[in-house]
Amino acid sequence: MQNKQSPCGCLAPARIRPQQLVLTLLVASSLLLNGCFFRDKPIASWSTSFKGVYSAGFSNDGDYALVGSMQHGGSLWRTADAERLYNWNHQAGNVTAITAIAFSPEGDYAVTVTARALVLWDVHQGNALRFFNAPGDIVGIGLTPHAELALLGLRGGIAVLFDIQRGGVVYELAQTGEILSLAISADGRFALFGLDNNRARYWDLMTANLLRDITTNGRVKTVSLSGDGQLGFIATQRGEANIWNLHTGELQSKLQYSYAFFPNFTSFMTGRFNQDGTRLLTGNSTGALEFWDTSNGDRLKRWITPKENFWRPTNYSVVAVAMDISDQQVLAMTSQGTTHQFEYSFD
Repeated sequence: MQNKQSPCGCLAPARIRPQQLVLTLLVASSLLLNGCFFRDKPIASWSTSFKGVYSAGFSNDGDYALVGSMQHGGSLWRTADAERLYNWNHQAGNVTAITAIAFSPEGDYAVTVTARALVLWDVHQGNALRFFNAPGDIVGIGLTPHAELALLGLRGGIAVLFDIQRGGVVYELAQTGEILSLAISADGRFALFGLDNNRARYWDLMTANLLRDITTNGRVKTVSLSGDGQLGFIATQRGEANIWNLHTGELQSKLQYSYAFFPNFTSFMTGRFNQDGTRLLTGNSTGALEFWDTSNGDRLKRWITPKENFWRPTNYSVVAVAMDISDQQVLAMTSQGTTHQFEYSFD
């Protein structure tokens, strides 16, 4: 059987015998997932963890990455030169399992979390500033500007606004189900929670009032807020991914997929809006990094993070993303702990 070369450089058989059909479909799926049709390669890649991460995130400007590694505990990295700046563990000489992390919106502070303990750090000096025990098991965290307050998602469906400078609960935000994800706006005014009972709940943190209660088609795995808190990204474990105008309560757009045969093929792990809320950057369970137009849900750009082992069936999930509009670069960290840097242009 003769083969011919496709435009993207992949070999495609001119004829497929019935007994080769299954193998051909598997190969085609692998090539699709691993970049045959998406040729952009990262301009830089580096490892922040050798055996995977419990938690990971970038500062809003993408200058820093914070990792809770399975191997060496917490660490802060500078992305410009891929330099590891500080080791951040909760006890000297011990490796801490950092299960959640967050940066303050301006990037001067960061917080690391274990089951019931949290430590506030100075990003620029690298030293620990505060250590507190939480009123319950922490499943998610966010910081207000200058780390004045921390929003804690606790096991049991309770969220609390916590004074991370002096200690103590400011007030509770009772939820209707277990908290699977949370987000806080850059101005510290609004919060969005994803719950396991097919709901997303949107709160005003200044007044402790519930503003929206949104019903979804499944457990809400991932949420994100625009800087002003007006737009919310809500993605479920069943593959539904929508952008809501939370101030009006209207569904603004649905992310448009091209998977005709696999409508629930991917699960969104993370999302981040650009500064003016016109675009959304997402990372998913197939190793894809994608840019979306928030006005209509159209996909503008897609990258596939490289596989570290060609024979591994799938890529590692993208668990953290960041963008720098001025430099036209995006960052993606995988669940393996590898950070990839890509360039883009919409011109």
